[in-house]
Order: sequence, then structure tokens, then C-alpha cells
Amino acid sequence: MKGRKATPRRHPALEPKDLRWECDASRLGFETTDELEFKPNIIGQDRALDAIRLGLSIRSPGYNIFVSGLTGTGKLTAIRYMLEGMDLRRDDLIDICYVHNFSVEDTPVCIVLPAGFACKLRARMRDLLHAVVDLIPAALQSERFKRQQARIADEIKKNRDDMLQKLEQEVNENGFSMVQVEYEGYTRPEIVPLVAGEPTPIDRLPSLLVQGKVKQGDYEKFQTAHSELSRKLDDFLIAARDLHRTLDQRTAELERQHVAPLVDAELARIAKEFDSGKVSRFLHDLREYVLDHLPMFVVAKGDLAKKRREFLPFDVNVLVDNEGRREAPVVIETSPTYVNVFGTIERYVGPDGDHWTDHTAIRGGSLLRANGGYLILNMIDVFEEPMVFVALKRALKSQRHTIRGFDSLLLMPIASIKPEAVELDIKVVLIGEAWMYQVLWDYDEDFRTVFKVKADFDTVMPNTLANQKRYCRFIRVLTRFETLPPFHNDACGSVIEEGTRLAGRRDRLSTRFSEMGDLIREAAHWATKSGAKVVRAGHVAKAVAERVRRVSLIEDKVQEMYDDGSILIDTAGAKIGQVNGLAIYDVGDHVFARPSRITAETGVGRAGVINIEREADMSGKIHNKGVLILEGYLRRMYAQDKPITVSASLCFEQGYSFVEGDSASSTEMYALLSSLAAVPLRQDIAVTGSVNQKGEIQPIGGVNEKIEGFFDVCTRRGLTGRQGVMIPALNADELMLRRDVVDAVKNKKFHVYAVRTVDEGVEVLTGKKAGQWIPRHGFEHNSMHDLVDRGLRHFHDRLRDAEDGSTDAAVEAAVKKAKRSKTSGAPKRPPKKPPKKPPRKPPRKRRTRRER
Repeated sequence: MKGRKATPRRHPALEPKDLRWECDASRLGFETTDELEFKPNIIGQDRALDAIRLGLSIRSPGYNIFVSGLTGTGKLTAIRYMLEGMDLRRDDLIDICYVHNFSVEDTPVCIVLPAGFACKLRARMRDLLHAVVDLIPAALQSERFKRQQARIADEIKKNRDDMLQKLEQEVNENGFSMVQVEYEGYTRPEIVPLVAGEPTPIDRLPSLLVQGKVKQGDYEKFQTAHSELSRKLDDFLIAARDLHRTLDQRTAELERQHVAPLVDAELARIAKEFDSGKVSRFLHDLREYVLDHLPMFVVAKGDLAKKRREFLPFDVNVLVDNEGRREAPVVIETSPTYVNVFGTIERYVGPDGDHWTDHTAIRGGSLLRANGGYLILNMIDVFEEPMVFVALKRALKSQRHTIRGFDSLLLMPIASIKPEAVELDIKVVLIGEAWMYQVLWDYDEDFRTVFKVKADFDTVMPNTLANQKRYCRFIRVLTRFETLPPFHNDACGSVIEEGTRLAGRRDRLSTRFSEMGDLIREAAHWATKSGAKVVRAGHVAKAVAERVRRVSLIEDKVQEMYDDGSILIDTAGAKIGQVNGLAIYDVGDHVFARPSRITAETGVGRAGVINIEREADMSGKIHNKGVLILEGYLRRMYAQDKPITVSASLCFEQGYSFVEGDSASSTEMYALLSSLAAVPLRQDIAVTGSVNQKGEIQPIGGVNEKIEGFFDVCTRRGLTGRQGVMIPALNADELMLRRDVVDAVKNKKFHVYAVRTVDEGVEVLTGKKAGQWIPRHGFEHNSMHDLVDRGLRHFHDRLRDAEDGSTDAAVEAAVKKAKRSKTSGAPKRPPKKPPKKPPRKPPRKRRTRRER
């Protein structure tokens, strides 16, 4: 039934004051920033600073800090500021060094000493080596030592001579003689018989017996005696070797007796300086090494370098030297490779190409240099380096670090020597972004146990007068640090306004001070270039304009395609099923928007709403979801008393890139409703906003860029006074438009509409009232919803008629076939009667959800 005639409502556009927030510079309380107090401070990050303060204060294991936030929010600056404000004084700083392990040579000993003592130990060991090289030769060349050494040698020689004389006497008595026989380069005594007064080898006796030169009895006597004498000769040789060994032992004992007091005196002086059990054990082992290798120290001082490997135990490898330091170390590792963070074990190469390593080849990294203090790493750099994060977690979990060699070709640690582990007392601060923290928290259980403190840096803070004054103090600090000209209060106001625009809301200020600092530097540059001694608002505007110009090449190229008609877009008139959407272009260092034609076509069918971008695999999940929401809205509004039988297609015309996001879902809704109702839409209005199934318009991102994008296109074509942009009402508080856009709105050359529902948007675009549902009557007559409903009923009726017509044609074909069978002589059978078409019953009136 026809309802009441629908009269459209008037939807006024937003006022110029609603389009841009302006800072009242007179409330800042100064004329130039030189009047402000110089006080460096961190602005707008109270929550993060409290978390950092907690993490730095708790020394328990696991309370390391992960600082998350966008680049430019001052994370590293905040950490430095917090550390500078803390009392970092420590009296328990340590030095770390490695010395030779006399028991297990491939496991160097780690010695931890109070700060400044490692280098002292190294110096004392060098002095000890020079002292030993001087003392040992002198002691072994003394007259007293020589007399005692000669006495021992004479005693051993006399014993050997007595044994030899006794053996020779027995040999001679048995008719034998002792001769020296040479065996391949060396000689040894041999017992041979005397035949006719001449020494004769024992193996010649059989031939002499045959010749008759030796009698049978003498032959047997020689054979028997030779075996016994040979055994005694072997006993003598063994005894002589024992005597020689005894001589060496007694000489070595004599040398130790003469040298030990000198070495002990030197070691005692060193031991008094170092109150360490490991140092005492090392000195004891070194003493035994020296006394066991005394001949090695009889060398000229000039030859010490040539015998470095022999004197290796005297080398002390200092990895960490905190001499003179009174505060906990703070190490910022800007290149966190595995070697730079954890150290390595180098390999020496000899002149022959052979490789070796020892405790002097151990190298420490920033992890050990920061021991007792703080190590700061950038998470993205840590991720880029192989094995770094895994090794870092292992070290923080065990509170110990074992230095290993690292092969730069294999990109992995390698086994060589195995130094003792170093005990760690360190606080690690990782700087990253929020997504890194979330991924690690979800998939790495160890991460939760070693990084218990999260400091999350916000990108915005409330736009209050107090925070505006903090902005001005930040400008004061930067201008003083970098010797920039002072800023006038109107320039500070312009900087604050840019901070608001960057924040994306008028009631917020951006805390991305890296970008704001760049703006301040560039404004100061343009002021200096113009000869001004004070930076004014015009210089800030110049800096903003020049920055946009530097990065807007792609935007200009896109605009050229609108100007020459390559991209089809209408900015005047009205068309059915066509509306101007707004798309964001993010090219990294620049974000801009331009209009995009969105069309809808409808017809008879059951396909529903076809998303052409989805069918072409050119849309993302969020965009696809937005299209499905449109179907839900259609069912809610128009399928309460009938099924929706329609085939509709939606398309971003001339869209050749991937489409994502639901900010155009309301735009697609308007195009679809226009096509169903056959009502044209205004082409001088561009639309943005997402929609839900209830028909409510939801906020979107990039609202300022979208308005300015359509404004730029319209400006190039000429402003007519009717053009504008329709945005969600919930985005009104985010408007911070360029001044030229605000001026155009003020002069009634451009308009910005804010709508809350699809009904409001339909009325702006069509000039028709959306129409209310009237129980038992339907939508208001000739309203937009009424026309859409009639369009859907029309498609439904046409589809039903088409389906009914195909049934009638099938019945007629069956009758004709039966007649042909009868005339062709086929067995006669009573033909089947065509099924009667049941009479159509009028549809039962069902109460809709609204009526119920």
C-alpha cells in the first residue's frame, strides 16, 4: 500500500570552525621561546616512564625491559633520560680476565677481580716473566750451584766407573774384550772373544772352528761365557741409564732448591696484592710450571717475543677493565652482531698456515662490557643478525655467558677452546615496536620469563594547555641544543597545530617528537634564509609546504591523470548507480587521497551482491567483509516480507591495485540503493565511511587527507559552490584541514557534511527523504526506501514470471513429443496427460518484524 508522501530533510554542512582547531598563542604566556626555562624533559609518556623506572630499579633476574612504540616517539631518548636521572654509582664493579689453565689447557680460567685489578695482574705477570728470565740464569750460573752440581756429577760418574771396571775385569778374565760397535748412527759396548789375542765377533767362531783355528773346548767355553757376560752388560747399561736419570733428577732438584726461593719471593709479592682464591691457585700452578721448565727460561730477553707460545702461561687476557669507573656501565650497541654482543675466540695463523688458539685469543663483547650495568639494543637490528636473540635469551635465563668462536661464513658458533662461563649481573633494554612484542609474547615462552617489564610509548597525548606549554619547552630545548633562532609564540602555535594534525584528533597532540623536531629545524632554516631573527608562523607554514612539495611527486602525477581525463571522475551532475568514493595512497613518506568512481549495476537473478574486486582476487578480507555487511543491511530493510532475488555487481572503476579496508562500504551502499531505486546520486559530493548492518555510519581513517584530496581535484576543475565531501559524524572531531580548504568552506565554495546513518547520507546525495516504515502500509510513498523496495519487488516478480514461463514451455514440448510417437506407428499407449498447472494462490499476508 502507498504510504505518506516523503518530504526530504535538510542536512546543513559543518561550519568552518568545526573543520580546524587553532591554537590560541596568547595563552602560552610568552613572546619568544628565549623567555622559557631550559629544562630537558620527556613529554607525554608517563605510563612508559613509570614502567622503565620499575624495570631499572628491580635487580632481580628476568626484570629486563622491552620498550615498544612507533619510531620517533623518543624511546631511546627516554631511556637515556631515565638513566641519567638515576643514581648509577656502584662500588662493586668488576674486571674480567682469562688466564691459562694448567690442568685442562682447552678450558681457560675466568678470573673476576675488583675494578682496576685485572690490568694490575697483567702487569705483574709481565714483570714476573722478566724477573724470572733474569733470576734463573743467574742462579744456575752461581759458583755455589756449580760446586754442588759438580759434586753430584762426580758421585754419579764414580759409581758408573766402578761398575764398568768390575764388568771389564770379569770380561778379561773370561778371555773376552769390550769394544764399541756402531749401529746406524750410534754406538754401544759389545763383548767379543779374543782369538789369538785379537777381538773376534762371536758369529765368526763357527767358521774358525771348522778351520781349526779354535778348539772345540774353547768354542764351547766362549759360547757359554758370552751369554752370561752379555746379560751382565745389559744390566750395566740399565744401571748406567738409571744413574744418568738419577743425575738429571738430582740436578733438577738442585736447580729447584736454588731457584724456588727466588720465584717464591716474587710470587709472594704478587699474591699480597690480590685477595682472590683463583689468583692464588693460578700463581701456585704457575710456580710449578716455572720450576718444571727451568731450562726454558735461560734465554736472552730479546728472544722473549719469539718464544711467546712457550711463555703463554704468563699472559693475562683482560676482557673488561673498569678501572676508574664509579658508575654502572651503560652500553648502547648500535651494531648487534653476534661477535659484537657476545664476543668471540679468534684463531692465530702461523707462517706455515697452521691454525691455533689459546686464552689470549678470547675477545669480549658488549654483553660483558655492560656487566653490572645496562645494555640497550634495537630489536629490529637483533632480528637481522643470526643467532643473536637466541644467545641473548640463553644468557639472561642462566645469568651466565660462555664465550664461543663464531664463523662468519657458517653464520654460527663453532667449537674450539671452552672458556669458563662468566657470571652476569646485567639489565637488558630492547627497543622495538608493539607487533614485535606481541609476536614474541605469543610464540616464545622464554621471552615472557626474561622480559617481564613492558614500557609502551604512546603516539599521542591530551591536547591541554599544560601539554601545549610542554611542546613550547621542547622547542626551547631543541633550539638551544642546536643553536637555532628562537620561536615566536605564533610559530609555536603553528607547530602545536601540526602536532594536532599528526595526532589525527583535535583533542590530541602527537608525541612523535622526531618528526616535530624536523619541522622545527626546517622552520628555523627558512627563517634564517629570509634574514629573520625570530621564527614566525609563516616560516612554519613554509616548512610544511616545502616538505609536502619534496615528497608529492607521485601525488602530482596522479593529479595529472585527473586533469587530462585519463581517470574518469565527475564533479558535477547526478547519475544512477554511480558515486565518488575516496581512496588513500600511502607511498611511505607521503600520504594523500584522491576520488575513485564506484559503480553498481543490478538485474534479475539470484546471484546476490557480487564484489568484482573479490572475484578478481584484488581485495582484502576487511573489504570483502564490508560487502557482506551490505547484504545484511538489505535483508534487514527489504527482506521482511519477501526474499531478495537480485543480481548486483559492485566495482571500483579503473582500480588496478589491491583494495583493502571497509571505508568505502557506505559508498558502495549508496551506489547499490541508487541502482535499485533508479534514483541518481550527486556527483559533486565524494563519500567516505564504513557501515554496519544497522545502517549506522562508522568512523574511518585519513579523513583529512580524503577531504583535501577531493578538494584539490575540484579546485583544478573549478569550484562551483555545490561540491563537498560527506564523512561519518564520528570523524568530525578529527578534522584538522588545511587553511585553504577552511577558507573555501567559509566562502561557501566547498562543503563538508557529517552523517550518522545511511538514511541521512541518502538524503544528502539524492535530495529525497529516506522514508520511514509505516506498519501495515510500508515505506513512506516515493521515499528512497520505497523506491528501493519497489525495485526489488520488480526483480522478484520478473524472476518468478521467467521461472513460470519455462515450466509452461516444458509442458508444451512433452505434448508435442507424445503426438509424434502416436503417428509414427509406435505401440499405442494412452498418452500421459500433461500435468495441470495448479492455480496460483494469492500469497499469504505475513506480518513483518516491524509489525510484530
